[in-house]
Amino acid sequence: MPADVSSTTCSGGKEPHANVSRLDANALEAALTEAELEIYQKIGTDILLAERVRLHMMDSGVRLRVESGCEVRFTTRCQRSDFPSDDEAALYARVREATGPLAQAQGFREVGAERVQVTDPMDASKLLDTWHEITWARAVTDTQQAVELARWALTVEKYVAS
Repeated sequence: MPADVSSTTCSGGKEPHANVSRLDANALEAALTEAELEIYQKIGTDILLAERVRLHMMDSGVRLRVESGCEVRFTTRCQRSDFPSDDEAALYARVREATGPLAQAQGFREVGAERVQVTDPMDASKLLDTWHEITWARAVTDTQQAVELARWALTVEKYVAS
């Protein structure tokens, strides 16, 4: 069971601009807030960043993971309903083709591919759509780099459409 991110440390320091190997999650959170990046939620060892849609705050798909090291992660996807004739491999390929070059140019690597079934919130037996998601990650060495990469990841289009 992962520890709460507020108590997870990479190794112990408190300085907000310290090397991440000496940075705790609270200092990273403070640096993100100081940089005016909104925190949506903290889950386990992850700090999820928010994006605003009109007045609503939503999960942006960008997170900072603080475990044995620290990394910036973001997830991009396409939906089966946009490409109904594509098979699963083609859907993942669309996401990789659209996002991969951008991510790799910033030093991110693919760390996961997941199929997510989206069901009706009123009736879980009704499948509304299927998302094909790719998660990208990059290790960070200090809070400035973490903030810069998180800010960049927030600008990436997370939804690949037709």
